[in-house]
Amino acid sequence: MSVSHSILTCLMLATFSTLTSAADWTLLFDGKSLDGWVQRGGKAKYSVEDGCIVGTTVPNTANSFLCTAKDYSDFVLEVEFKVHPELNSGIQIRSNSLPDYKDGRVHGYQCEIDPADRAWTGGIYDESRRGWLDSLVDNTDARYAFKPGDWNQFRIQCVGDSIRTWLNGVPAANLKDEMTASGFIALQVHGVGGRQDPISVRWRNIRIREITDGKVDDEPAAPAVDNGTGPLVADGAEIRKIAGDFKFTEGPAVGSDERIYFSDIPNERIHVYNHVTGKLDIFRENTGRANGLMFAPSGAIFACEGGARRLTRQFDGELTVVADNWNGKKLNSPNDLTLDNEGGIYFSDPRYGDRAGMELDVEAVYYVPRGGKIQQVISNLMRPNGVILSHDRKTLFVVDNGDGKIFTYDVTGPGKLANKRLFAEGVNGDGVTIDAHGNLYVAAGEGHVWIFSPTGELLQKIKFPEGPANCTFGGKDGKTLYVTARTGFYSLQMNVAGAR
Repeated sequence: MSVSHSILTCLMLATFSTLTSAADWTLLFDGKSLDGWVQRGGKAKYSVEDGCIVGTTVPNTANSFLCTAKDYSDFVLEVEFKVHPELNSGIQIRSNSLPDYKDGRVHGYQCEIDPADRAWTGGIYDESRRGWLDSLVDNTDARYAFKPGDWNQFRIQCVGDSIRTWLNGVPAANLKDEMTASGFIALQVHGVGGRQDPISVRWRNIRIREITDGKVDDEPAAPAVDNGTGPLVADGAEIRKIAGDFKFTEGPAVGSDERIYFSDIPNERIHVYNHVTGKLDIFRENTGRANGLMFAPSGAIFACEGGARRLTRQFDGELTVVADNWNGKKLNSPNDLTLDNEGGIYFSDPRYGDRAGMELDVEAVYYVPRGGKIQQVISNLMRPNGVILSHDRKTLFVVDNGDGKIFTYDVTGPGKLANKRLFAEGVNGDGVTIDAHGNLYVAAGEGHVWIFSPTGELLQKIKFPEGPANCTFGGKDGKTLYVTARTGFYSLQMNVAGAR
């Protein structure tokens, strides 16, 4: 249910690099010393290592800031950064430390570095003042542009009342605000409370170009828009069987490494397929009969462990239980899931086969908010199965396999659903995915993947050699449809890319 948009990122980065390379830039960091910088706020340690500024946490101190000695008004700033997955950070712009404001506390605009599942890296936060001004709650593409555990690149552009950011060439924040026109630039190390083990964030290739005439002549071009015309399946494309001899495949999902992960439920394995090398490996065993899978921008993989009756999160080898009960009663059999842009998770909890041991009298859809407790958000369907949010995260699609219907709901807030309406009927659907045009792909009866328009019109049915259980988009250009179907794992080249 996720998809790579690597082609968009690569093209924009190429354009970005070409346009900016000839401009008149000033280095803010010489790669050797912290000359021209002054530390304010907390007592985090700043040092220079291998041509990078390294900010390292210390326990029991406030947020720390390494600030430029000079103030800047209108400018374009470029910087590369690499952050520990558990450390929040950011880059202050047009910020100040004034004796008459909270005893000199650093305050002002911050381009956020957020490696958590929420992934609001590139959003604009007003440090020690007004809070979030432009998060990425409405920008799925920018959230998934973050590269966990790797170097990332910011472009930050301030001209007049306009503040814009790009993350790895993908447009992120776009803010209009007049509160502060000038201030220093600073590299933040967030406080970590009493945590004793040091963790760090690194910055390199920090350069700035001041704007004196209000004009930016190298602003990255807006991404091209696909108008959605033409056939969905690529000309001459044929269904390809990538691998077989499984027992029951499910839950395909694309990781941050662009590999495709999928479950073999009875064998309790999660496999991983590299579309570049064609190699198939085992990612995890003893999966609790994992079914639906999905990746957060942080690189964490979430799994609906139907046999273990729980929803889990795995990152860097560490497995955490996200939910395993509702009001003290064990879940039925978590089946499918979808992530919102605020770090929350919707998942379905039906029960197929043996119904012995069920503790709940309803087969429901649940929501787990970021850092919060499980909520039951839909309780009046027969057997909810596939779930997915629209690309803008404003509509939730739910497949009711028990009733042969698909319903949509307006998302009015985290875990808040309204206006239930029938989207399609006569389809015994399973897993789902969505493309860049908003079309819904449903692994369904008669051995087909059914494709519906955003308004519920049946556009096409694609026959597979085995009955499909789930599907997702991926591949180099995001235009390969991957399908898990009983004992096999298949692909089909499309003309349209998927949507995260």
